[in-house]
Amino acid sequence: MFTRPLGHDNVREWLRSAISARRLAGGYLFMGPDGIGKAGVALEFAAAQRCEAGTGWSCCECGECKRVLKGIHPSVKSFAKPADKTAFPVELVREIVDEASVKALEPGRRVFIVADADRFNESSANAFLKTLEEPPKDLTFVLLANNAAQVLPTILSRCQPVRFAPLDDAQLQRATQGWDGLPVSPEGRAILSRAAQGSPGMLRRLAEGKVLETARDFLKSVRDDPFHASELMTAALTGDDNEAKREQLRDILALLTAALRDRMSGALGAFDVKPLTRAIGQEANSADAMAAAVLRLDDLRERVDGNANLKLACDAIALSWPA
Repeated sequence: MFTRPLGHDNVREWLRSAISARRLAGGYLFMGPDGIGKAGVALEFAAAQRCEAGTGWSCCECGECKRVLKGIHPSVKSFAKPADKTAFPVELVREIVDEASVKALEPGRRVFIVADADRFNESSANAFLKTLEEPPKDLTFVLLANNAAQVLPTILSRCQPVRFAPLDDAQLQRATQGWDGLPVSPEGRAILSRAAQGSPGMLRRLAEGKVLETARDFLKSVRDDPFHASELMTAALTGDDNEAKREQLRDILALLTAALRDRMSGALGAFDVKPLTRAIGQEANSADAMAAAVLRLDDLRERVDGNANLKLACDAIALSWPA
């Protein structure tokens, strides 16, 4: 059963207006943190373009909407980077281009939802550009990207950008109400919520991946023995393949970045924010030093998103961690 993602009402209204005015762009780029609800809203948007209710948005009840939301409508197709690949493969792009050129099986608009738009490399992007710039008149592309900074300019320039804001605390609490696996302690939940940056999906993944425990073990040892801390982090990466391990390391980095932001808040005098490992009043580092550390961590995350050796990345994280 399809559940509408919480929040993003402004995005829905803007897209509804485009449908009602018959001013749909050929390509849209949905940008926002992983798990924020982009894919769900993309399905609603696709259903809205075929909805029988005529309201400008998906009613979720008519036959057209139900087929789209169940993923069985022949005019709405979804594509994503294979889980074991770092970059979006050229072969899959060619499949998308070929599908776009095929005549629709049913009358009405078609929608292709393409996840991992921030994982296109130059080759795969070049294979896509002409079709994305001039899609068939009955086709709308909806691209999804978790990291806007990694979307290639050639892709970004050919799409209408749509930014998804983080959920506020009340919405995040509603979205996660009754979930198993979340920390029992309010402090643990608060830490994970800050690291998730308003994304219910990311919050669930952080909790299920035991990321809080891994981050705490790392922080307990990193000041005394950075290489031991690196070994602990490397050992926590237990995915089935390198890409799964990269995803786990990204989640750990998200929590460590939240810890650094807490320390930066403490250095600026925000004593009401509890950090991950020690009392904020003990923070001796300046806010500038904490900001520089956050930037270094962001740079390391970009390397992890690429093809960096994971053990060397863990070493770099530990060695650059501010004491």
